[in-house]
Amino acid sequence: MSSAPLFLALRYLRPTRSFISVITVISMLGVMLGVGVLVFVMSVFSGWQREFRQMLIGFEPHAMVQPMNSRDDPAASQWREVRKTLAAHPEVASAVPIAEGVVFVENESSLQGVRVIGMADEADNALLQKLKKHLKEGKFDLKGDSIVLSDKFAREIGAKIGDTLVVHAAESVDQFIQQVRELPEDTEEKKRAEALDNVTVLSKDLTLVATLRADTAGLRGYVPLHIAQEFFNLDSNVSGIELELKDADNAEPILDAIYRSGGIPETWGWNTWVQEHGPMLESVENQRTMMWFILLFIMLVAAICVMNTTITVTVKKRREIGILTALGARAWQIIAIFVSQAGIVALFGVVAGLGGGFFFLSIRNWLRDQIAALTGRDIFPQDIYFLSSIPAHTNLADLFTICTTAVALCLLAALVPAWFAARVDPAVALRDGG
Repeated sequence: MSSAPLFLALRYLRPTRSFISVITVISMLGVMLGVGVLVFVMSVFSGWQREFRQMLIGFEPHAMVQPMNSRDDPAASQWREVRKTLAAHPEVASAVPIAEGVVFVENESSLQGVRVIGMADEADNALLQKLKKHLKEGKFDLKGDSIVLSDKFAREIGAKIGDTLVVHAAESVDQFIQQVRELPEDTEEKKRAEALDNVTVLSKDLTLVATLRADTAGLRGYVPLHIAQEFFNLDSNVSGIELELKDADNAEPILDAIYRSGGIPETWGWNTWVQEHGPMLESVENQRTMMWFILLFIMLVAAICVMNTTITVTVKKRREIGILTALGARAWQIIAIFVSQAGIVALFGVVAGLGGGFFFLSIRNWLRDQIAALTGRDIFPQDIYFLSSIPAHTNLADLFTICTTAVALCLLAALVPAWFAARVDPAVALRDGG
């Protein structure tokens, strides 16, 4: 009798031209849809989360150590000693002084602001070496009066490799605007021109020597260190010291250990790439969690379909249930018949859902192109996600959770009507069943 429940469950699932077969197929399709959508969405979110982290590690400084006040703090001039101490730490791959800020880049009639990092073109500059991997055009050279921009920014201002761009210091531009605003509106044109002539805007002609891929290296620009120091009024000081670590994923504990050991002066602060982009990383994880719960409702609907199928089968098989009970079948065996039936439906639905999910994952970028062609809208814009294609990474733990959740919900959904069916009085079931 131990194999009887499974035998009867398979027998009840045999295709017949009846209403039961139709709702069984619908239940299986519901499970397939729920599993397939969850596999597709969770894989894309996991892939995006993973690629975004790798992208940040690939172009962002792993950590930044900087004085609290780079201009007025006397400790800011000690950056050479701080750099030497940090570079000697076993977890630090390189320690590079940088100057960071915003400049305005002018090309013909176009003028736009961009954040730039100034650094020296040194052989041991690990940040420079990893940025060269994102080179799209030109040569990454920061030894002369040069500038490196993202391909997107260069395209927006109409600049090409070899063009000479006029770069203005943002602070002097702000001062110029402030002077213009302070001039009375009734000031004569001659006096206005004389007043504006006394305002000096710090500008330099820099040659665009290279462009970086914006989708993998961000929108930031790069200039030689001495030029950035001049733009940001740092004299011989720096904005901070950029650190490349041997283990970027553990940036926070490493920096905390260095700070506690005295490697970072008390008047200096530090932050890591995780802290810099923490809100974005948390947002991706929160969206992934919320999407999981939203799509779980598809699975719940599929489980309700399985429950309806089980209710219909128990009503149709009421007479058979009475006969089995009269022949000595125990309640758990009756329950096992219908729970096994639901389990088989769930397993087929899970297998079909996995196949469907992986199939659509394989054509995800083609689907994006087709949707964009039909609707005129890009569902995965590069300027927002900084990726040219939709990433995907299937986590085995996610697959296990999805599959077990689907099967468990279907089994629980079938348990209730199966339990009521097992409690039917044999005499009543035989009488009502005809």
